[in-house]
Amino acid sequence: RYFKIAKRIYGELDTRLNKSKFLAGPDYTIADIATWPWISRYEFQQMDLNDYPSLKAWYMRISSRPAVQRGYAVPLDQPVPLPE
Repeated sequence: RYFKIAKRIYGELDTRLNKSKFLAGPDYTIADIATWPWISRYEFQQMDLNDYPSLKAWYMRISSRPAVQRGYAVPLDQPVPLPE
């Protein structure tokens, strides 16, 4: 059940990001900040970001931000997971 929900949400995000660089438009906003941590768990959710090219591009844009990398490392000092 939850896998189906995750697939639907990933698809909706991919469709949205096919039209815009970020979720709420051309600029990085709180919508991106709030959504990115959920997507950063794509492996736990058994999702393949390669199936969602616009979502993957968005994920990579945000994951390259220095503040995101620093924040992700708290408290376990782990790097941001990157899709192959």
